[in-house]
Amino acid sequence: MEENKNTVGNDGLIPDPARVLGQFPIEDDSDTLEPFVDEDEHREINADDPLDVASWAESFQISVEDLKAAIILNGTTVKEIKKYLSV
Repeated sequence: MEENKNTVGNDGLIPDPARVLGQFPIEDDSDTLEPFVDEDEHREINADDPLDVASWAESFQISVEDLKAAIILNGTTVKEIKKYLSV
């Protein structure tokens, strides 16, 4: 335990974050990233079909009851449900 004593604290062994960021800048690669297109966002959840509701609840990792409540509050479009769930 004694040999680890000097590795804790700010005695020169822990680098200064500002210096590290200046030394290793983070590159902006937003111009090279392709936009993510989610084909499901334009789909509708069939609230009258228990199997469809159960399938979407599983994909959102929520209960069927929570999905039904989200549908009542936001409609049946997958895009609106995702926005409501912050997915």
